[in-house]
Amino acid sequence: KRLVRRRGGASRESAAHRARHVRAQLGVAADIAIQARRRALAARRGAGAQGADERAPRGRVTVDDVLACAHQHFGLTSIPREEAAAVLRARYELRGCHRDLDTDAPALAPEASRTAVPGT
Repeated sequence: KRLVRRRGGASRESAAHRARHVRAQLGVAADIAIQARRRALAARRGAGAQGADERAPRGRVTVDDVLACAHQHFGLTSIPREEAAAVLRARYELRGCHRDLDTDAPALAPEASRTAVPGT
């Protein structure tokens, strides 16, 4: 057993903790962006009377929306677009957004993150 802890190990643990924390904040920012688009879509549906022939309008949540929410709510400014796209795609699929929203996340997410993201 070590009695003295090395600084390198502590900084790695701190960096890993920070990365998990930022990823969680991005998940919340994606949820906020999705919910905002759904609310705007519901308001638009309620404002216009639809006929029987008209299709329900679809909304679009983008990676830029997530980045804007991350900046506004958490002060995150240097998030890579690919990371935000991966988180948005995971939250989009988790929340069943394919029913009423479109997104640009699949086109921006790297290949490795296009598979299922566990724990997100």
